[in-house]
Amino acid sequence: MTATLFAIGLAVLPGRGPASDPPEDVSDDIIPKAAAKAAAKLTATDPDDPTKKFPDFAGVVKGAKVHEGLITLYQKDEHVYAELRPDQFDRPFLMPIAIAKGGGAMGGETRNFDEQWVILFKRVGDKVFLSRRNVRYTAKVGSAAARAVETAYTDSVLMALPIKTLNPAKSSVLIDLNQIFFTDFAEIGLGSIDSSRTTWGKIKAFKKNVELQVTATFSGGGFGRFFMMFGGDDGIIDHRGITLVLQYGLIELPDSSYSPRYADDRVGHFLTAVKDFSRDNPETAYVRMINRWRLERADGSTWKEGGKLVPPKKRIVFWIENSVPDEYREAVREGILEWNKAFEKIGFKNAIEVRQQEGEDFDPEDVTYSTFRWTAHDGGFAIGPSRANPLTGEILDADILFDGSFVRYYKQEQRLYRDDAGRPVVPASSIQASHRGWELPVHPLAFRNSPFGWNDAPKAGAPLLTPEMRAWQRTHVARAGYCQCGAHKRDELALAIAVLAAGVGLKEGEKIPDELLYQGVKETTMHEVGHTLGLRHNFKASTMLPNDKLHDIAVTRKNGLVGSVMDYNPANIAPKGTKQGDYFTNTIGPYDYWAIEYAYKPLSGGSDGEAAELKKIAAKVADPALTYGTDEDVFGTSDPQINRFDLGADPIQFGRDRIKLAQALLTSLSEKGADKGEGYQRVRQGFSLALGQYGNAAYLASRYVGGVSSHRDHKGDANGRDPLVPIPADKQREALKFLQETVLTDKPFNFSPELLRKLGSDRWYHWGNEYSLYAGVDFPVNERVLRIQQIALNELLDGDVLSRIQNSARSAAKEEKPLTVAEVFRALSDGIFADLPTADGKAAAGVSSIVSRNLHRAYLQRLSEMVLGPKNNFGGGFFIIMGRGMGGSEIPADARSLARFHLREAGKRIDAALKDEKDDTVRAHLEEAKERIAKVLTANVTANEP
Repeated sequence: MTATLFAIGLAVLPGRGPASDPPEDVSDDIIPKAAAKAAAKLTATDPDDPTKKFPDFAGVVKGAKVHEGLITLYQKDEHVYAELRPDQFDRPFLMPIAIAKGGGAMGGETRNFDEQWVILFKRVGDKVFLSRRNVRYTAKVGSAAARAVETAYTDSVLMALPIKTLNPAKSSVLIDLNQIFFTDFAEIGLGSIDSSRTTWGKIKAFKKNVELQVTATFSGGGFGRFFMMFGGDDGIIDHRGITLVLQYGLIELPDSSYSPRYADDRVGHFLTAVKDFSRDNPETAYVRMINRWRLERADGSTWKEGGKLVPPKKRIVFWIENSVPDEYREAVREGILEWNKAFEKIGFKNAIEVRQQEGEDFDPEDVTYSTFRWTAHDGGFAIGPSRANPLTGEILDADILFDGSFVRYYKQEQRLYRDDAGRPVVPASSIQASHRGWELPVHPLAFRNSPFGWNDAPKAGAPLLTPEMRAWQRTHVARAGYCQCGAHKRDELALAIAVLAAGVGLKEGEKIPDELLYQGVKETTMHEVGHTLGLRHNFKASTMLPNDKLHDIAVTRKNGLVGSVMDYNPANIAPKGTKQGDYFTNTIGPYDYWAIEYAYKPLSGGSDGEAAELKKIAAKVADPALTYGTDEDVFGTSDPQINRFDLGADPIQFGRDRIKLAQALLTSLSEKGADKGEGYQRVRQGFSLALGQYGNAAYLASRYVGGVSSHRDHKGDANGRDPLVPIPADKQREALKFLQETVLTDKPFNFSPELLRKLGSDRWYHWGNEYSLYAGVDFPVNERVLRIQQIALNELLDGDVLSRIQNSARSAAKEEKPLTVAEVFRALSDGIFADLPTADGKAAAGVSSIVSRNLHRAYLQRLSEMVLGPKNNFGGGFFIIMGRGMGGSEIPADARSLARFHLREAGKRIDAALKDEKDDTVRAHLEEAKERIAKVLTANVTANEP
């Protein structure tokens, strides 16, 4: 059974709130004193010698292997006992948890890094209570607010452990750790642990920490079985015995000399937040501290510009594990050490050190080591979590996990996402899919501590994730800092190599450049190291350079391709006729220097002086090179420049360039996409990736219509900007025109028959290669094209977008002529019905094709919904759902009126077309459309109105 821990406990910390010392004398008992006294009476039958109730201590531990350290451990007969001294009761310890091995994608994962567990042992009679301390609430000790906190919150008692025996010599007690760690204490959620199939692994005790490994076998019942059926990991061969090596630590809290640094919303760092009810700030009770390492200059001095570089008292040391292949070790080393440039700017010499593991024997999960590890899972991911003291935000260790399949993905099929209903799909736009959270795994670890219990897990045939669950998952992932940089890059590497292999970017006889993979590994390493230093994602940083400077190495080698390596950056592939520059950014960017300065610059002047200096640093926010937008901004703002995997100051231009790249690839793919003697799967993959560029371009351009730039500037910042600034109307009109000419037409999608005949699929079907089950042998070209077009259609007709267009008109500059909702409808109708004559008899601009007819149907369906309201069973019929809104957001009244207007106009154009149309298929389509329009226009009552 999976235990659920409710963290609602008392954490009244002494001193100055969250930065205070760990409590030495905890007087706030979580058990009423009267109950404790009553329990104490039961400890022994002989009050003069309480040890007589327990077995002899020496006899219990006889023959045990002793591990001396922070806590003395005795290992004997498949049991590990802990000897707790009196001074170790009521004393907080940190408990990091990791999955050291096993479980496929789970192997190597750091647990609870988003909020470290603080645990306490408390003796109550013949038992030792194991509690998790609630570190979220505090108040000044002795204040009225502290008493109020004590009334409202308590710690969580997780276990009551019987005392095995007493040691009179030390006044200590012995408990059996099997009773803690041979249970699902880590809340893995794969069923219950079978103690008969669970054993101890490595046991290590050090002065400041102990490390415990448990080889735990889960029964796999309950959700474990459901997990295996839907999206389960191929690394688990049988759900009846899921064996993981779990690593638990008990760590002494760091000393109180560390001073937390308080956060600023203009710069992106991971946070440790508490509520201080004795705080006199009228705006909020929250105290927000950034997560950072304790980094101090060896001479204790502060830093002034132009001063002497001084090494830190204690360097940040990363060990490159010997699992990293030789050919990538240098790229990893360079990626880690690149951050020293930022520390040199604030006075540190060699702040980060890299060591290569050779013969050294250590556990990467040991909190005293920070490591870079290589794994093999086929997920193409890289993650860089760190652990921080939940009382102060001080980072204690970090472990980067890099999936080696990242560098092999160009040889494999394009990956599947799971859409809003949990169905496996190849998305029309990977950028849109990432914005919608489709790449997030259906995985028990992703729902740890969620408000949705898996006892109510969806049944077979039902959507795997409800909208509420999907929304919770997105926000949880943003807060916890899960990183999917590597997972996204695999498609980018595949595209780059497909383009190069097809001869678009190579001269005759040239091979695929080694620097492509080298730069990809280095950039991803820099990104993950940035996370371990406390930096959050910055998905606006890719807009630093003008698009025409992206291949100018004189610029990119100095300042980088992007403002920050904390963005998800695509491969920088040169279009035909342009000399290739860097494939990926070669160095950290201006934003990275700024974020490190804010977090780590040695400052003087006490707390008031430091606060003033930090405000000066953060006030640089309006510098275009320091622009910032993070995970929640992707989901919560309408800023079209906050994207994953775009590149350059103008995302629309990036879309144009990628479409040109796709067109060049499609021209040569039939002939050069596959080598002699191999199958045609790479041709199919290249074709699918090329279509994805149209989808990404459609999404990026659509976001400009009704878009609003969001800024984090504070009042008084130099060159400060307003928080919300509508996208200039001319730019929105440019986006509409781009969509009308490039996406909402059949012209770009006239593929050669020779190419379509070569879209061979992967015909292997076995474990780990179930792609063909979903992808099929045939390639649904028309359906994929329609999904691309629906991106623009559904984004532009989303109720939120249309409302925002109207609202933004009120805040537009006086000299500007704002975009109107009417213009959006006009652009759509003129583009989509270009193959029909106008109502006044003007000839059509093209001929009807299946692509244009499918688009007609989809547009008329959307217009009809806007007039009538969506059907309850909306989602069936003749097209596949893709895009925001889909009838879910309220449509403005003017938009409903315009929808009716354009339906009537479409009917007139259809009448004109029917006069001369001879083709039976086209006539059937037009007549059906005419009848549907008539039914909608003559409906007496709409679904959403009385």
